[in-house]
Amino acid sequence: MKKRKRWKEQVVSVLEIPPDLAYKDTIVTLTGPSEVLVENYRSICRYSPSEIVLLSLRGKVTICGKNLEILWYHSFEMKIRGEISGIFPQKW
Repeated sequence: MKKRKRWKEQVVSVLEIPPDLAYKDTIVTLTGPSEVLVENYRSICRYSPSEIVLLSLRGKVTICGKNLEILWYHSFEMKIRGEISGIFPQKW
């Protein structure tokens, strides 16, 4: 298993592929205190005006705040708006 992981890391490095694309990491882009773009998530675990919990390939991402709402979403990205107070990744 470790050999395979090292091999993949070497291929990603040689081809100069950004790690977030190669490993399908979740990307969270915060635009000011009121907007978040989340890319590469798997599903929505919990959704309330104060907390949105998303499942990613490597764990969960919790977005906390007030008046949170999902403006739009697709199978690979979503836009969230509200008074964002924190973003907490949680690895498996």
